[in-house]
Amino acid sequence: MPPRHPVTDVVQFLNAMELTQAPVKDTSVATGGGSSAAKGPSIDTLMLYDSGDTGISDFAPILARAYYPKARLVGVGSVGELAAALSKYSRIGTLVIDVHSGPGYLLIGGNAPTTARVSAALAKTGVVVQSKIVFEGCQIMQDPIDTCQMVEKICGSKTQVTGFTYFSISNIFEIDFTDFHDPAEIQDYYDSFTMDYMVPGLPSAKASTGKVVRHGRRWFRDEFDETLPEDANGARIKGLKDLQDYQINNAKDALQAQTDFSGPVVPGARVTVTDVAAVAQANAQNVSTPVPAGP
Repeated sequence: MPPRHPVTDVVQFLNAMELTQAPVKDTSVATGGGSSAAKGPSIDTLMLYDSGDTGISDFAPILARAYYPKARLVGVGSVGELAAALSKYSRIGTLVIDVHSGPGYLLIGGNAPTTARVSAALAKTGVVVQSKIVFEGCQIMQDPIDTCQMVEKICGSKTQVTGFTYFSISNIFEIDFTDFHDPAEIQDYYDSFTMDYMVPGLPSAKASTGKVVRHGRRWFRDEFDETLPEDANGARIKGLKDLQDYQINNAKDALQAQTDFSGPVVPGARVTVTDVAAVAQANAQNVSTPVPAGP
């Protein structure tokens, strides 16, 4: 049997230096379609990833194989390219956005465009996402209101938006099957193979025969640190299934979430917004109506 190969590459989802930078204006021009009613084809699942980041580009096929096996993968290097990719479609079932991020904003192509800029770029595409938008990057749902403001213009009435409050970290390992030509032998190995935080979706034994298989692990932390989980004693580390399922159904829930996620100890959660339009307007709804002055 082939050995269990050690981790060969630690891939971080977010550069630590970028975490301390406030969002800045993207200097690129969004080039999405200008029509409010796109006439392109429909697609069930589209996964857009940051093509300019080696870590994300390397892990994106593994992530897709694990959770979005039927997705079409498209690399984008800026908000403009992201919008252009979306503008090719009229309707998307599930949209997966795998780029760096922080609370309520994206980090892509070395830029952190403002909420208004992303919203305007996406609005020009004319596409409608019908089922859900999934953000795979770090911490974006610590600010669910700004996150929903970014994508509201491409959401249908029942579209859900999902993302994480913790940092998302991954690494890649390899299993060498180049000297193995019997799929049954490889399947026996797979049946007993396990690693902590390993994502699902190993290729089939037949597809692995005679090849070097690249697969990965993924975990979530409350602070950015690329230390492997087995070497990080006492750290707040969770697997995907261990994250709290946190649902936001309206503006009131969104404002409560802002409070829950702003404390010194942020819960590790996978957050799902079920009413994007209401959450996008939560801050406006929270402004007290002025009381008319008396006579």
